Amino acid sequence: MGNNRVIARRYELTSPIGHGAMGQVWSGYDQRLDRRIAVKLLPAAKLAEADDPQLLTKRFVREAQLTARVEHPGVPAVHDVGTEGDELFLVMQRISGTDLAAIIAEHAPLSVSWAASIAAQIAAVLASAHEASLIHRDLKPSNVMIADSGTVKVLDFGIAAVLEGGHTKLTRAGESMGTPAYMAPEQAMNNTATPASDLYSLGCVLHELLSGERVFDAPGAPAIVHKHLSVSPTPLRECGVTVPADLERLVLDLLAKNPQERPEDAREVYRRLLPYLPAPENSVTVTDSGDPTAPYRHPHAPRSPRSRPATTETGDEVALADPREAEERIRAEQQRANELVDEARFTQAAELLRSLLLDRSLRRQLTPDRRTKIRRNLATFHFLGGDYRAALEEYTRLLAEFDDDSGVPISSVLECRFMAATCRMELGENQRAASELRALLNEYLRLSPNELERILEVRVQLATLLSNTGDTHAARELLRQVLAAATTEESQLHAEQARRMLARLDELGR
Repeated sequence: MGNNRVIARRYELTSPIGHGAMGQVWSGYDQRLDRRIAVKLLPAAKLAEADDPQLLTKRFVREAQLTARVEHPGVPAVHDVGTEGDELFLVMQRISGTDLAAIIAEHAPLSVSWAASIAAQIAAVLASAHEASLIHRDLKPSNVMIADSGTVKVLDFGIAAVLEGGHTKLTRAGESMGTPAYMAPEQAMNNTATPASDLYSLGCVLHELLSGERVFDAPGAPAIVHKHLSVSPTPLRECGVTVPADLERLVLDLLAKNPQERPEDAREVYRRLLPYLPAPENSVTVTDSGDPTAPYRHPHAPRSPRSRPATTETGDEVALADPREAEERIRAEQQRANELVDEARFTQAAELLRSLLLDRSLRRQLTPDRRTKIRRNLATFHFLGGDYRAALEEYTRLLAEFDDDSGVPISSVLECRFMAATCRMELGENQRAASELRALLNEYLRLSPNELERILEVRVQLATLLSNTGDTHAARELLRQVLAAATTEESQLHAEQARRMLARLDELGR
């Protein structure tokens, strides 16, 4: 794992996640900022085989410039663009969510509210893009993702053309760009695409969301293109789909052969979808991950804490890895994770350990004790990286595992409880953190009275919480207990903390 390629001395490529006309897309990490990224890479070989490498380079760089110009939550942010030797790279926001093509394959036809919510968000993205003189030209389900927040993300503006007068098109004359099943008639005939071409593609997507079937299908691209050019689409209700008449009319208007007969712009499409969007609700948090109706039901609401994949073994049987190879991989990735922590790259280190826990092919090597040690390191890495919510989830899982194992040392249980309470304190869950610290202090005094340093630390943290919530009398009592018990050289740090806090309370007259 330590041999992953690094470009521009900061972007580490970890695994390929896709490829297209403009090169490969990799999942990776920004080593400097310790965050997940996606990197689109146009390799030297791709440039070399092009008729006009300079034109291809211009198109690639133009993608970054145009996409960066669109300021909309439905467009992944562009972080960087540059060269690495003879290659070009584009660094983008990494989206955590589900491909719309996968949603259609598994769940279509979708409900009217889901389909309208997805289409309305796409229309909003297109409105912003068209205002920035940017046409997508290849809008299709595989270029759309539903993020965990429910926000629809439109991906890959890589074959967009410039609308501004006086600019030469970056696509060659006679070169048809797009996907036949979603391509507007005028685009299929190689005419200049306009914003109305994107609206036609949106009509194709909306029809598929509501019916589960493409508008036109045929064996081979030429036959599909012919239908887009010459065959009228079948209205949704004649396909057996139960939809309101006005929504069916909108889909047919979007699929008009003549661009002039389509809705005036993406804003009009959004307005016509409004009656089918969910009404706002009174609740203030969103709990359903990946629900595209959430942004309408809970406008600008805080999301519930993100859910992570469970790290328990479920589902179908998976072939076990060769024990020797599995052992080698586990040791190598643990070592790599420790190296990443030494470089303060906690996010990537945590992801590495999580991948070990999720890989069911390793279960023969991951004994319960070993799994617990890995999870404990995972929790620690999250904590060190400041991701206290993720750390709390792992500490909570550890405590559940400890409850099922009577052989776990009490010191490990108390340590885990202390870290969980500390996470809650960092997350602002003061009342629950204080309650847990009080109970923990009593447990330490009863079961591990010789753990002086930890007892003093618990008292200081609890005093901090109590003083912040106004219970200064109890806070002072705890701080005085710290001063009375801090008799060793090692405990003087806690004593100094207690003196400073008491002085501050005196200063504030509390």
